Amino acid sequence: MSLLAYSLITIIHKLAWLIYILIMIRVILSWVRFNNSFTELIYSITEPILKPFRDILDKYINLPIDFSPLLLILFVELVEKILIRLIIVIF
Repeated sequence: MSLLAYSLITIIHKLAWLIYILIMIRVILSWVRFNNSFTELIYSITEPILKPFRDILDKYINLPIDFSPLLLILFVELVEKILIRLIIVIF
């Protein structure tokens, strides 16, 4: 595997990891309800990512529990695996 392929795979993996961490922080913050600048920052970063998934879930499934973080994590995992396999095949 070339250095470029390894670097691209590493970047994709780190971005996916960052999204996981941000979503987990948001889920935990939604349980404890802090109102400070850190909470606002996390919500402002994650809301644009979660909104399409929340809209899809609200349109088709009307549940009192928000499963959009779980759906987003599954989607990120799928995209990460597809991109890594494409990089391996191309390089």
